Amino acid sequence: MTENHHLGQLNDRALITISGPDSGHFLQNVITTDIKKISEEDMLPGALLSPHGKVLFDFLIGYHNGLFFIDIRSAIANAFIRRLNLYRLRANIEIHEKKHAIVDIFQEKLIKHTSSKTEKDDSTLIFNDKRVNKKYNIIRTYYIKNQEHAAVDDTETWDIIRIENGIAESGTDFEPGDVFPHDINYDKINGLSFEKGCYIGQEVISRIQHRGTARKRVLIAASSSFLPRAGTVIEAEGSRVGVLGTVAGTKAIALVRIGQLKALTDAGIPVTAQGIPLAFSLPPNVYFILSDREREL
Repeated sequence: MTENHHLGQLNDRALITISGPDSGHFLQNVITTDIKKISEEDMLPGALLSPHGKVLFDFLIGYHNGLFFIDIRSAIANAFIRRLNLYRLRANIEIHEKKHAIVDIFQEKLIKHTSSKTEKDDSTLIFNDKRVNKKYNIIRTYYIKNQEHAAVDDTETWDIIRIENGIAESGTDFEPGDVFPHDINYDKINGLSFEKGCYIGQEVISRIQHRGTARKRVLIAASSSFLPRAGTVIEAEGSRVGVLGTVAGTKAIALVRIGQLKALTDAGIPVTAQGIPLAFSLPPNVYFILSDREREL
C-alpha cells in the first residue's frame, strides 16, 4: 500500500483551466509541451515562449476530464491569461483562473499497513509532478473549490526538493524573458517537443537543439559553508560564470555558462560565490558532460 506524506502547502500558485473543442489544438500550437504526452495522472513542465525563443511563462500542465489545468506562479497568472487571449483568435476555448486554489505537496511512500490516502473527488485534483526524479514520488493536490488562501506557506520545504532535483522556477531562479528553455533543462525533463511541429519560438529552440549551442544550464551548487542569497554572482578569477538561484543552506540552484564552467573545472580553477568555493553536480534527470575530469557526473 501507499500513504501520502504531507511535505508542504503552497500559496504562491494559481490554477488556470483551458477547455473547449479547440483547446488541445490551440495549446499544441502555442506552448512548448507536447500535450499528446500528458496522461490524466501526470503534470509535465511547459512554457510559453517569445518569438525569439525566450521563456516568458513557465508552468506545469495536466489534463483531466476534458480540461487542461495549468499550475503557474500567481504573480504572472493574469499576464499569462492575457497572452493566451492574444493568440486565441477564433479558437473555441474558454480560459478561467481558479481563484484561491490551494496546492499541497505530498510524497507518496510505500507502507505495510493501512493508512489514510488522499483521494480524487469533484473538488480535488491529484497529479504526479514529472519534473521530479521518480524516487521522490512527488504528487501535487489541488483543492479547486476551496475559497480560502493557504494558512501556511511551506515554500521553503518545496525549495529544498527543487534544489535536490535542479528544478528552476521563474521569480527566484530566473526572470521571465531572460532564458531559453534549454538553459533551464527543459529539453531534459519533457518540457520541450522537437516533434510536434510549429509553436511560438519553436524555430529558435530547434536551432539550439540541433546545433548543440545551449550556453547556459541549471546545475546544483553545493558548499561546506552556508551560501549567500539568490542573485549572488558566481565567478572565477574575476569573471562572471553564472548566478545563484534558490538557496537552502549549503545548496542552491545555479544557472551557469556551461562551457566556461567546464573549462574552469578541467583547469582546476576555483569557482566561488562571495568567496565561498562551490562544487557543481547534475540534477538527477539530466545528463551531459560537466568536466573531462569527472565524466561520470
